[in-house]
Amino acid sequence: MNYKGTMLILFSSVFLFAGCTDEAVTTEQKKVEVKTTTQTNQKTNQTKHPILNPVQYEKLFKHMNEHLKMDQFQLKGSTIGADFTAVDQSLSFGKRRWLTVDGTIDTPSTQETLYFENQKQDTQLAIHFAYTDRYIGNDLIQYQSNGDYGELLIISYKNILISVQQNSLQKVDSDTTQEAAKQVIHELKNVPV
Repeated sequence: MNYKGTMLILFSSVFLFAGCTDEAVTTEQKKVEVKTTTQTNQKTNQTKHPILNPVQYEKLFKHMNEHLKMDQFQLKGSTIGADFTAVDQSLSFGKRRWLTVDGTIDTPSTQETLYFENQKQDTQLAIHFAYTDRYIGNDLIQYQSNGDYGELLIISYKNILISVQQNSLQKVDSDTTQEAAKQVIHELKNVPV
């Protein structure tokens, strides 16, 4: 191989290597910038959007227990009152043993449920409320239907997750699940917290 060819290959290799190294540094810098920006935005969202404290959460559930109405369904039961759920600590990523505000038995529960049933007793609506200590937003999180006997819709409200679950011995009616969720959203606007 001649001298010019060798120098061209050597020069190209150095240029290519330098370009790859520079790109790696730039990519790493971008990752750091994105991470920093995300943490800053998360802190900003927490201060911009107030969350419900545990006492307000309890008031919200009591209000729902007393005022939430579902067309063609009757409230058959609720978890209002003192109740605690023990869990395998590994299911909470090691955070807690009880589904309560601080993970001990001495604080209020972070989950509540309302159970509605139709007059034929062949369809049930379960409205589940779960408290978190982080702002999530007001949004539809999930809507899943197997098309036959069950349907699940999850919404978020500030720092509360609310699921509307329909179970039926007959084929589920998606309109029923959606109307139930709309009733929950409507009533959330009336909660005096």
